[in-house]
Formats: sequence, structure tokens, C-alpha cells
Amino acid sequence: MKVAVLDLGTNVFNLLLCMFEKDGCRVLCEFKRAARLGAGGLSDGYISEKAFDTASDALSAIMARIQDSGGADLVLPYATSAVRDARNGRDFAACMNKKFGIEINVISGDREAGFIFRGIMESLPEELKTGGNILMLDIGGGSNEFVISDGRKILWKRSFPIGMARMREMFDYTDPLPDHIASSFTEYCNGQLEPLWREVEKYSPALFVGSSGSFDTFRDLLYFNLSPEQPYRILEKEKLDSLHKTLLASNSQQRLSMPGMSPIRVDYIVLASLFTKLVLDRVNPGIICQSSYSLKEGAMAICYDNWLKNEKIV
Repeated sequence: MKVAVLDLGTNVFNLLLCMFEKDGCRVLCEFKRAARLGAGGLSDGYISEKAFDTASDALSAIMARIQDSGGADLVLPYATSAVRDARNGRDFAACMNKKFGIEINVISGDREAGFIFRGIMESLPEELKTGGNILMLDIGGGSNEFVISDGRKILWKRSFPIGMARMREMFDYTDPLPDHIASSFTEYCNGQLEPLWREVEKYSPALFVGSSGSFDTFRDLLYFNLSPEQPYRILEKEKLDSLHKTLLASNSQQRLSMPGMSPIRVDYIVLASLFTKLVLDRVNPGIICQSSYSLKEGAMAICYDNWLKNEKIV
């Protein structure tokens, strides 16, 4: 059975196409396309006409890639923050459903965090899962998901509507990022994350894992000449701090020229780095790790479990 999972994020639409077999779930294709679903509308809680067009183009490219890979028996599109928070989010989903013959599932922040947890757990080796509590973070365009785990189960999870595209609209600026904007952004996020800080104090996570998106870009910028041999990588704090200083002082053209920089992330990576530094400085984990797995891998793993048990896949 061939299953396609679509992660319809605020900035990027991602595809993971897999073959389900009794002895495992085999990856056939991975693909991403910038969708810019939140362009010009996040602050108003509305998906703009332009965003309808760019998202439709991204979905069209994804559906074409599925067909080029031999098609899929089941296509499972999951829409996240931009769609669930927009006043016309349901209209957007209905429009895309009709155009592409799919059924978009607009998931809650809680379910999104659950998918991310499962995805990260699929990527980590056993020794990292058993070294104490883990704080997981997925930085998105519309929202950021945090999960605290003991390496087996979720102890706490929450989605915060402070994704980087949303923050980029709120804290409008021209490059490089001015000091007063950096201070205002950090102060605002620090206040929004009060519920997280209470849980961090309670559970004292020893391992921090940043998943997908911005963290893939951090990895590529730090280790651009190394091919990824595993779905996770330990990040040295000193190198991460040095990269943060470089990003903070850069403009978009300078970032575009950096080896390993994803063009999709150029406009948001500075705020993502500032956000990551805020969390790391507050949590002070013993180990910092990047995971290439996130929502789509977690959703696929859960779907595969249900297929093995002959249960409904949703």
C-alpha cells in the first residue's frame, strides 16, 4: 500500500510518500515546495487571495510529484496553524479539496504536537531517549509546538501561535534586524512562553531537540559540506552561538550567499535563531540535537501502526 502524507504548513508544503509492507515502511519520495500560505494575512487572521494562488501552485507540484512516483493509494493532507486560525480556513480547505480531489484534515495544535513527538522519537537513537527528560521544539510559520517527554511518553505538550511568519508580520523591520526589534521580539516571546517555563522548571529537561524546518537549516549552515547519514545530529552550542551572531548581523542577500542556506528560510531564519537562543538560554540543556523528522514522519509512523493492526487510517 502506498501512502502520501502532506504537511501543509504556513510557509512550506511537505510531501512524504511511503510504501507500507509487512516488514517495514519504505520511503519512496520526499518533496517540499514553498506555499507562503500566511503571506499578508496572518495578522488579520485571513488567507489572502495571493496565498490561495501560491498554496494552490505548491499543492499542484506535490500532486504531480505523487503521480510521477506512481501514484498513491491514500493521500492524507494535514493543515496546521495558518488554516486552522484563519477565518476563511475552512473555505481554503474546501477549495483545495475540490480542485485536487483530496480531503484536507485541519488538525489542532495539540494533535500537531503529538505528530511531531512521534516523528522525533522515530529519529532518535535509544541512548538519547534514556538520558533524562527531553524538550522538543518545532518552529513553524504560524505556530511553535513544544513537547516534554521522558523518552517514552508525552509529559506535556502545547502549541503557541507565535510562529516565525506570524512574528515577521508583527515585528516588521528591514534587514539587518535592529537591536530594539530583537529586544521587543524576545520580550514578547518570553512572556508568551510563561506556561512552558513553568513546565521546564518542573521537569528539568536534559536534552533539547529541534525538529525540521529552521533546525534543518541550522544543521545545513553548520555542516554544509557533510551529507546527512542519520536523521539527527548533535549541535555544538559554541557553533550554534557563533551562527546566531552571524545571522543576527546579516541582511537577506548575505544570508542567501551562505553555503547551506535554504531560500525558503531566508526571511525567517534570523527570528528563528533568536527564538531558539531564548529557549536554550532559559532551559540550559546538557545536549542540543537536531532532528530531520517532524510532523509528516510522525503522522506516517502512526498511519503505519494502524495499517499493521488493520485499523482505520486517518
